[in-house]
Amino acid sequence: MPRLLEHRPDRYLRAPRLVRGADAVELWVITSGPSGEALVAHGLEGGEREVHRADAIVALTREEQPRAVDDAAAWDRAESGGWTASIERGDGWSSVVVERAGARTLAWRAFGTAAAPEVVAVDDGAWVAFHHNVREDSGEPDLTKWIAVRFVTLDGRVLEPAAPLADLDRDREGEEQGFEFPTIAVGPDGALALFGRGSHAFFRQDLSAAGCTPRRALGTTDWGCRGRWVSAMVEGDALWTARREKKGVELDAEPLPTGGRPGLVEATVEHPKRAHRDVPPRPSGPDPAARDGRRTLFGDIHQHSAHSDGCGTADEPYLRARYVYGDDFCALTDHESFIGKRIGEGEWAQLCAVAERHDEPGAFATLLAYEWTGRMYPGPGHKVVYLPPEGGPIVSRDDVPEGAELVRRVAALGGFAVPHHVGWTGADEDAHDPEGQPVWEICSCHGCYLTADHPLGGRGDLRDQMVEEVMRRGRRFGFIACSDGHGLLYHHGVGRKRDPFRCGLTAVQAEDCTREAILRAIRERRCYATSGVPILLDLRAAGAPMGSELSIDGPVEVRAEAACATDVRSLALIGPEGVIASVDGAGREATVEARVGGGWVYARVEQLDGEMAWSSPIFLDRP
Repeated sequence: MPRLLEHRPDRYLRAPRLVRGADAVELWVITSGPSGEALVAHGLEGGEREVHRADAIVALTREEQPRAVDDAAAWDRAESGGWTASIERGDGWSSVVVERAGARTLAWRAFGTAAAPEVVAVDDGAWVAFHHNVREDSGEPDLTKWIAVRFVTLDGRVLEPAAPLADLDRDREGEEQGFEFPTIAVGPDGALALFGRGSHAFFRQDLSAAGCTPRRALGTTDWGCRGRWVSAMVEGDALWTARREKKGVELDAEPLPTGGRPGLVEATVEHPKRAHRDVPPRPSGPDPAARDGRRTLFGDIHQHSAHSDGCGTADEPYLRARYVYGDDFCALTDHESFIGKRIGEGEWAQLCAVAERHDEPGAFATLLAYEWTGRMYPGPGHKVVYLPPEGGPIVSRDDVPEGAELVRRVAALGGFAVPHHVGWTGADEDAHDPEGQPVWEICSCHGCYLTADHPLGGRGDLRDQMVEEVMRRGRRFGFIACSDGHGLLYHHGVGRKRDPFRCGLTAVQAEDCTREAILRAIRERRCYATSGVPILLDLRAAGAPMGSELSIDGPVEVRAEAACATDVRSLALIGPEGVIASVDGAGREATVEARVGGGWVYARVEQLDGEMAWSSPIFLDRP
């Protein structure tokens, strides 16, 4: 029968690893709680001992005898029997490199993201596995990750199983997609058991002389936050496995793989560069932000990885944003406490270190952020927390369950919060503070929440929680948009595009491409939202920029201008009563002007292809 080590409020578990000790196999697990973090060894028949304790355990090495280390990139290297497999990256390219006794073999290289290497030494070489996002048919980097298996011989040849992996489908829609974070167990006769993580379940499939079996799910297959790797170890007649599920770490015995060693053929090692099919172009016109000595920068600052309920490693969002989409900035915002998982001190330190590694001021900026996940309406809903440039601790929903207190706590740290998909989970209007919540996310893969019945759709129908309704009741904030992508095509059928990471994009008018300048622009509401494509948009009232609050004695001149990479359908000024003025498009640029006497006004541009952008409002106060 399976054995479960349960999560408790004082003990969250992560990174289970089966380790062969001096006398018996043990299950090692990192525990997080109020007293810090510990690496604890559990006997398969009961009993436990503490191996290591620290305030924060960043990572465990992927070795036969794992060690607690402060290296956030420890997941990019694995060791077994004198062999190592590691990931090397640069300028959007990824390489899988295998080494033994000073000899170095390139096992795979492509323009895309490879991650999570696994290596298992055998007598005549080593089995190597990793996941990557490069399509087998077109060679382009895509969204879904899938495991690849290679065999490296003692003389450096790179082979692969002759039979293709069963079920490999990078275009599969629905809730269960992908196969990532591989683990290999070799049976006594040379057959392989291959374990990996899908978007909702762990799977096993076997490779033998007879070919490759279909994948078989392990444990629960419903929505939730689970771990990344399955740990597996052959011990006598048993194949022990351990994995982190929603309720805790589950230890189980699986049947050994049988059927003999898989047949092998020569593998293709180097793959040419291809472009991702869903990258929208940028407009080529002059940047209106330049008149103030600023630049318009674009980035997705709300998305998820396998550290919560998404897919892939923490490195992948930054690599995808910079090298695939050509974005200027990015944030990974995993749920800090959600469906049986809480990010502890060590995991948070790891996520922050990954963000720091990808931050290159002036060229590409990363923000430090996470998602606080409150109860759905009439609860406080969900908010993304953005920390100051130097970072800070997590304010957990387990400790602070109400939105108003969260906003106060985060503001005291120098950060701010951002509500999102408000028409689905609620706006938490009473918690709003223009300083602590300077902007709201109005569009994502879940839809657009400016108004009910919006043409871009929207998950949920809390009509009085929509952005314009809240603004009519006197709340003030700017607009951003983000993908809220989890790595799934069409985001379970909710996203309106195949690529959910292009369903929302934030634009800022910033002095430079740095963390400090981008956060300052968002605080000042010198920012705007797009439905996922780069669009240049500017709004001025009496010369003041978007996001401003003006005291006026009478109507003032309001002017908006837009430049797009495709033809413009219309450009409009919107106020509390609806459209104030609009112009039809004539090419890729448009300008609209009107005199506005009070309330608020924002600009909306729509392209012929249906893509949109919305400026942050300007608020006009009459004496």
